[in-house]
Amino acid sequence: MPGPVRLVIRLIVLAAASSAVAYGLLAWQHQEFTLVGVWLVDNDWRLHPVHFLVVGIGLIPPTMWDIFAMEMQAAKRPTHKGRSGTADHG
Repeated sequence: MPGPVRLVIRLIVLAAASSAVAYGLLAWQHQEFTLVGVWLVDNDWRLHPVHFLVVGIGLIPPTMWDIFAMEMQAAKRPTHKGRSGTADHG
């Protein structure tokens, strides 16, 4: 997969994870930070805001690591700026 496409996918995942963290915190604050209903069997199989918070926090570090790794690999690749692509036979 090309580098720019991989980067866009990672940035989308990062945005989704950040949104999940923000939603989880805001919804949990709306419930006054109660842990009632965290277990799915106790909450009629509905998701609790902590679930969104955990998924978001779990996705951010590996996604950031992958973005930084792609940047480091791109920095290590040799660049061919001096070549014009055409032969100059004077």
